[in-house]
Amino acid sequence: MFELRDSRTLESESSDNATDRSSRTSTYEGKMSAMVKYGFALWIFIAEVMLFGALGLCLFWIFYYGGGVTWTNDATRQLNLHYVLMIGGFIFFNGQAILAYRCFSCYKKIYTKVIHTSFFVFALSSITVGLVSAIQGRNIAQDPKHFYSLHSWIGLATIGMFALQFLVGFVSFLIFLCCDTATVKLRQRLLPTHVTLGLVIFEMAVATCLTGLMQTARHRLSGTIDKTNYEDLPEQALVINVLGVSLLTLGIVITYLVRNNSFKRSATLIIN
Repeated sequence: MFELRDSRTLESESSDNATDRSSRTSTYEGKMSAMVKYGFALWIFIAEVMLFGALGLCLFWIFYYGGGVTWTNDATRQLNLHYVLMIGGFIFFNGQAILAYRCFSCYKKIYTKVIHTSFFVFALSSITVGLVSAIQGRNIAQDPKHFYSLHSWIGLATIGMFALQFLVGFVSFLIFLCCDTATVKLRQRLLPTHVTLGLVIFEMAVATCLTGLMQTARHRLSGTIDKTNYEDLPEQALVINVLGVSLLTLGIVITYLVRNNSFKRSATLIIN
């Protein structure tokens, strides 16, 4: 015999099935959301460890093998100051500025903007002093030469783009808040470009530091007279190589954190 069911019974069963599917979907999305949060926290932890580790390794290299830093009367130690300030500015402070919108996403956006800008100010100050230190260190030589190497060319281009990025960002995303309603559309259009250029500049900064490390390694570990040979891979060469690999890895990790849509702040294109 066939069982005949009225329309109300069919509608009830259909509703129950839809509720079950919705419940399963919500559970799955909840699990995925938790996985994304744990994954995000892990990547942030890795990025922060690498940022502090790269700066710490640079300081260890300079003070253990390079004799420390100074501002005047010693070309080698003045260049040491240049290395520390450039890695501190281009990599550490710049990296922290980029990660501010990931690490402080629970804050009001204006507070995150201030943190982001503050790190940029620290970075720009460090880079400026580091550049002056390098020029002064080179000037001690009898026949000083400046800006002839690939390292210096990439570095100057990076500094120029960094300064332009800071100026445009400061005016567009902070000063223009004074007339918020009138400029919101402009800031929405500028934001994707600002983010992309920030990553491009960070990668250029990594390239600048890598070429600088290789230039220094070839000079200080040339194998002539009382200098060890870089090709023999002495301890100092190992430190320089590990530092270089760390900087390269940081470029990859920070780009991944910024470009991964799962880690984006909600309503990221709504400027407030």
